[in-house]
Amino acid sequence: MRIIALSLILFCCGTSHIIAQNDYIVTTPSTREIPVSEEEQFVKSNFPLQPLCKWTPGMKFMFAPSSRDMFLPTLSKYDTDKGVDNSSLKYKILTFTGTEEKSQNIASSTHYSTRFIFECEGEKYYYDIKNMRLDEICEKDPRACINGLVYLKDVDTAKNLLIGKTIYVQSETARVDDANSYSGYRDVAIAVNTEATITAVGVGSQTYPAKIVFKDTQGHSYYLEVALSRTNSGMDLNDFQGEKRMKYFPNAISFTNKSSDNIEGLKNKYLGLTVYPKKVLAAQRSISLEGKQMESRVHLPRYTVLKIEGMKLAPSGSLAILSLKDKGGIIYEVEADLKYDVIVRNDNYIEDLFGFEDIQKKYPGITEKRWQIISRGDLEVGMSTEECRLSIGDPVEIELKKDNRFETWFYNGKTLEFENGTLRRYK
Repeated sequence: MRIIALSLILFCCGTSHIIAQNDYIVTTPSTREIPVSEEEQFVKSNFPLQPLCKWTPGMKFMFAPSSRDMFLPTLSKYDTDKGVDNSSLKYKILTFTGTEEKSQNIASSTHYSTRFIFECEGEKYYYDIKNMRLDEICEKDPRACINGLVYLKDVDTAKNLLIGKTIYVQSETARVDDANSYSGYRDVAIAVNTEATITAVGVGSQTYPAKIVFKDTQGHSYYLEVALSRTNSGMDLNDFQGEKRMKYFPNAISFTNKSSDNIEGLKNKYLGLTVYPKKVLAAQRSISLEGKQMESRVHLPRYTVLKIEGMKLAPSGSLAILSLKDKGGIIYEVEADLKYDVIVRNDNYIEDLFGFEDIQKKYPGITEKRWQIISRGDLEVGMSTEECRLSIGDPVEIELKKDNRFETWFYNGKTLEFENGTLRRYK
């Protein structure tokens, strides 16, 4: 009887309840994606980001340390563990061969480190990341990078795809090589939307690996150093603000002539998108009271989920008044600039003011009460590491203890202590 009963149970679980099980498998409906420009799609399709923890053997880099990085060794000899003079490897090509994990028992805890190993001209070298295992690097420090390494795949791909291509330069300054300058170059002014042809692509720097040389219609040559995949750059897309903004390929170079009448196109790009303020924003709120339309000044907290319902463009220029609706149906108005001005450095550029998604859907486990705390930049015991990052940003340093059960986050003037990913104390 027990065998028969067991068979019935297995039969029930294996067949009759398949439909019921499938009822538990759900997905979110497709949502409208943020429209991307031709240049953004070019980068997305051809220059995928390769985070440090996902590097694969065979990836090639040129070692081009900046002048400030020349004094302290970046790499060590594999067989002697001694630091290598950076000047001896400068402008040499390093091939990544793999990683090794090292452990060291100290007192009652075990400390781990991860070595990134390279080969160059028959010699082996390594870069050591202390206090982190390989699978922790993406989680704990997704922007981790190795100083001085320029990702050559970006340069090679750009060379294959861009040489001979007609472009329109969106930066207001470019560079020319100058052997008489201490830096080796000088900056020159250039008109926005200058038509040019790309004549060469070479190695730039770690952060901006592609040195793109172009010639305008008058025969003058210039170059720009730009970021493409951001591999080993240590930078997120949100870091490309201010002067850095024009160092990201889609902002520096256009494949089409972007004349002043493209403001209407920008309006269509942003209209209808779900956004949230990256910082507290001054806004004007419109409400109806006893049949009269009343307006008041308010401050929208960070992470307030809003939808761009309307947009009034200024008679000239790129300023616009955005009409934003919150989840309760209340309408707010915020002034924003639809184009970034690299000279004025306008602080109300729309993509500096807002993130483009329903961030609360991205983190469904965070309660409304907790969102209120996060929006103020406050902390409370019981918050997760994810909630703390949203509230006060990434720490300066993370210290792991006792097989990663305990960790301490250090900020400038603030310390957070976690146990199993939950905030226990802060000061």
